Amino acid sequence: MKRLVYLLTLTLTLVFACTPEKRVTTSDRAEWEAHLHLDSALEYIDHQRYEQAMIQLKTAEKFLPVMNNDSLGYRICLYIGWLNEQAGAHQLALDYEQMAKIYADATENQHYIVNSMIHQINTLNNMGRVDEGRQINEVAMNRFDSLELNQQSTLLCNQAYYYMLDDSLAKAERLAYHAAMIAEDSASMGNALTVLSRITLHRGDEEQAQILMSMIPQTENLTLRYNRLLTESDLEESRGDYKKALQTQKLLRQMSDSIAQQRAALDITRVQTQFDQQWHQRRSAERSFKLSLLIIFMLLFFGAIIYMYFRRQQVHHREFQERISEVRADMNRLLVMRSTRLEDLKMTLDSRMEEINMLKKKLTGAFADDQMYVQISELKQGIDALNAIFNKENISQYGRQEQQASLRALWLIAPQLASLIDNPDVPLTPKETFFCIMEHYDISDDQKIDLFCCTEQALRSTKSRLSKKMDLKQLHQ
Repeated sequence: MKRLVYLLTLTLTLVFACTPEKRVTTSDRAEWEAHLHLDSALEYIDHQRYEQAMIQLKTAEKFLPVMNNDSLGYRICLYIGWLNEQAGAHQLALDYEQMAKIYADATENQHYIVNSMIHQINTLNNMGRVDEGRQINEVAMNRFDSLELNQQSTLLCNQAYYYMLDDSLAKAERLAYHAAMIAEDSASMGNALTVLSRITLHRGDEEQAQILMSMIPQTENLTLRYNRLLTESDLEESRGDYKKALQTQKLLRQMSDSIAQQRAALDITRVQTQFDQQWHQRRSAERSFKLSLLIIFMLLFFGAIIYMYFRRQQVHHREFQERISEVRADMNRLLVMRSTRLEDLKMTLDSRMEEINMLKKKLTGAFADDQMYVQISELKQGIDALNAIFNKENISQYGRQEQQASLRALWLIAPQLASLIDNPDVPLTPKETFFCIMEHYDISDDQKIDLFCCTEQALRSTKSRLSKKMDLKQLHQ
């Protein structure tokens, strides 16, 4: 049985060791496939096919748990966050940008770390959680000296924007000028000039704001164009040119509708949700399939164990019955031989029963309930009781069980005596039965008193009761 338990434990270990995903066998393989899907996503982004880009990014995302490339994990999460931000799913965007920050921290790359923080700041600002964005921006400013110029410009623009909201226009203007001076590309330059023009407009210098607005690069960046139109609207309204301000507001509304239509057309969140659902359904189906295989294997395994167990029990039971038959034949042979002494019979039966009991320990349940074994056990008990009488041992504790066992033995050893005292018409008590046996074998009254541990008067009472039931002289014939 211990071997079977060991085999079961080993089998379970092997089965569970094989349960992880088979498709992704190594970290290198996972990274290679993730890179492949990320490159495809970037190609789709360049062609503004954002749904296909999201599918590729989500496919790459599933390799993150088995990859050791933190830089690749950062890029995958950041682009997924960016697509969600473009679709207006700000909370999803923020979740992925926070994941990107975790991967960036693991790389210890300052550019990655600050870039993920900048994306978080923009998302928080769009969500109206300006105070949280300000806190992250202040943390990022602690790394200012080690950053690229465009990152420095973006952080300064953010800081200027927060100062503007606090009406600290002098500080805001100084920071916005600095951001414009160090900007290296048109997008960073445009953002800095837009913030600077809004600050100047808040200060009341409309002419300077107009000059700054004219310097904003004319690009296809929707956000930059929207901010420029918003600043123009504020400027025209401050001049009192409400007609022109209204026209600009119409352009802003059209642009907002265009952005909203574009976001609706992208439907990134729907794609992402469907992809996640399909992925989880597939994983669930794979786990269910593996679990089904494991259950089937375990049923077969336990079925084999049960079959082997019962086969072994049958072998033991057959051996057990054969041995009992041999013992019974030996006992019959010895009982037929009148010269066999009771002591020898007891010794022989004790040795045989010890061997049979060892075999019986290997059997359980129905196999252990053998009628022949019960008969031999009762015969042994009767011979033990008779031997105790002949050896002058104390039998005061013997009761009906020993009486019945002794009578069964007597039917084999001394059938004539058994027919006299085992008469259903004249039932005897256990003490009366043992008295008859002692009387038959000429055991004296003094010895009977010792065997029964009783008084002489009690022995005479027993003998008197027996005399009324039967003729005691027949016991000596």
